[in-house]
Amino acid sequence: MTYYPLPQPTIANNILLRRERRLRVPGEVLVRAGQRVEPSDVVAQSTITPDPMQVNIAAELGLSPAATSKRLRATVGHPVEQGAALAQRSGIGSRVARAPIAGVFSGFDPATGIGLITPPSEHVSVHAYLKGIVTDLIPYYGAIIETPAILIRGIFGVGGEQHGVLKVTVSSHDEALQEEVIDARLTYGLALAGGEVTAAVLQQAIKVGARGVIAGSMRSSELAKFIGHDSHAHNVNQANPHGTSPWRLGASSTNWDFPPTPPGAISPVPPDFVLIITEGFGSVPMSSRTFEMLAAYDGQQIALNGATRLRGGLARPEIIIPMARTTQVNWLGEGPQLTVGTAVRLLAPDYLGQVATITGLPVGPRAAQSGVVAPVADVTLPGDRRLRVPLVDLEALE
Repeated sequence: MTYYPLPQPTIANNILLRRERRLRVPGEVLVRAGQRVEPSDVVAQSTITPDPMQVNIAAELGLSPAATSKRLRATVGHPVEQGAALAQRSGIGSRVARAPIAGVFSGFDPATGIGLITPPSEHVSVHAYLKGIVTDLIPYYGAIIETPAILIRGIFGVGGEQHGVLKVTVSSHDEALQEEVIDARLTYGLALAGGEVTAAVLQQAIKVGARGVIAGSMRSSELAKFIGHDSHAHNVNQANPHGTSPWRLGASSTNWDFPPTPPGAISPVPPDFVLIITEGFGSVPMSSRTFEMLAAYDGQQIALNGATRLRGGLARPEIIIPMARTTQVNWLGEGPQLTVGTAVRLLAPDYLGQVATITGLPVGPRAAQSGVVAPVADVTLPGDRRLRVPLVDLEALE
């Protein structure tokens, strides 16, 4: 699974950000155009009624449909609990047909012996997620929220959408977050760390009720432990004889895999907790520019989205800092062009998260450091270390 950068800047300052807030089914839109909204405001809501589940009651009792109809214990139109008896055959070879799910016993066909159970209706809603203004409505589905903001993209994340007050927990971009500084002050907050973060630190943050953590990096073994993959590593990653990482970094240095979910595994991470890593795997300090920009908004409400997709629609985790409406904002467009002198972040596993400067752009496909033949760039790392890397493994910084 090759990671390709988005053609947009990693840090976009003072932009006019628009986000579509949309139900997956038709419903009722609760906001109006021009309305100011807060992150927790409900934009639209609906009710989903699942399709009924068929239960072959006659087959479970081993009787004809006609005989089954005389042995029903559930009443059509009445609720049933999971495991409740729908019908019972007494005597020799007694059997009981039970409800596989909770719901309403909504029907029985005496010609086939099949019963129907309709699961409870599901109430769904979509929230504003951002502090901003409703600029457009999507009839029956939702609205478009617009706000001036700073947008910062991370390398990978865990979790979905969340919002809260940003709280700086370290004094510099390379300082790691420690368990002892995590206390009730982080309850409902979003912690900003600098260097690497560990599974123990994240679990402590969850324990005190934090809504999320933003950090520079995390070791793959710690991420595996945090999301509950460490005990499944030997099954998921046969290429790793020690079972310390549940995902492969690829046969070459030009790709890396996001960990798959082990079948039947239950994640220890609460669904409302978000982790965003800005630089990559290992022990890499957060970019000083990223840290300083975030730290300047200590105590302000921000929004996070940890969704990370490397296939089927590329998505990067994002940090959104809403700003007061200003006289001039920029539209988010294409990112900076790759030219000699451009600051870039490396995305290949061996150098993930490191910042370098482009020193040359050879014409046509060339052999990169990894041996891959592709369009490349010559870059220089701190300490005057020089590499030749594929363009797809570079991300231009603003």
